[in-house]
Amino acid sequence: MNNRKSPQNSDSDEDDIKDPLLIFALFQLASKFPDRRFTGAQLSILMGIGRTAISQIKNEPDSPFSLSKCTMKKLGRWLDQHSGYKQH
Repeated sequence: MNNRKSPQNSDSDEDDIKDPLLIFALFQLASKFPDRRFTGAQLSILMGIGRTAISQIKNEPDSPFSLSKCTMKKLGRWLDQHSGYKQH
């Protein structure tokens, strides 16, 4: 029996993304489509930001997230203006 979740059945954007092939595909999408909006979990991987920090950024009054998604460019600009959040 296959216990692997399919993307269609994902409960939230906070599901773990551990499959190397999925991570590779994520980086390919980011490089081909720089204006693509990503979930917090995806941006955590792409930008090296912890999930806790992503959650805190989503709750900020001037958060770059809209409908729980954001582009890498917008998040990068937001991080430049908010020195309290650092990329690892």
